Amino acid sequence: MRYHSRSITGQASRANNDYAGATCEGDGGFFVVADGTSRRGSGQLAESFVRGMLAAHSTRMEQGGYPAEPEAVERLLGSILADFHASLPADQTGAICYLIGLVAHDRLTIAYEGDCSCGIATLAGAIEWITPPHCKANWRRDRSHCELARDPARNSVTRCLKINRVPNPDFVCCALKAVERLVFVTDGFWADLTQAQQSILLAAPDSDFSVGDDDVTWIDVQLGQRD
Repeated sequence: MRYHSRSITGQASRANNDYAGATCEGDGGFFVVADGTSRRGSGQLAESFVRGMLAAHSTRMEQGGYPAEPEAVERLLGSILADFHASLPADQTGAICYLIGLVAHDRLTIAYEGDCSCGIATLAGAIEWITPPHCKANWRRDRSHCELARDPARNSVTRCLKINRVPNPDFVCCALKAVERLVFVTDGFWADLTQAQQSILLAAPDSDFSVGDDDVTWIDVQLGQRD
């Protein structure tokens, strides 16, 4: 397993409020993306979140890793999120959308709130998104990412992490037997870039590329051939 991560600052602000982090251990990996809102303190919260999740994962690996049962993994990730939230200072400001992806025991487990997304990249270069965004435009949870990208109401998220809201993530789990490539992204990637632009960045991630107003961040994970 190997990965590549990059974040491109949008034109709307000098500060990039996106953060991403990842680590791989053999056939397992832990991937985090966080997208801070325009509220004061959001960039700091996003950075703290990514660092906190990676530290919690490192501690978990030192303690023996993750259980094989999907329900137990979900409970564990929920506990990690709750512990992080409880550790935030009382004056913490800002809000973030986040997504955590755990690869262990040939399964992917995702915990997320907001509009960060995970997708499976096909051999043809397309991305099949598997995490329905939490936003007003998708209140029925039945619209595709392509549809949502054209709807301004997608910018109003209905779930996020902030000091006065206890984490309440949705979980998505899937087997990885036939999957070779995953992408974990902020909404600037899936909503502000065309499918052709997304394919370009996946094919040439370090290329000179100009984005729009929003920050664009992604982690591209190559799992290799699965038996």
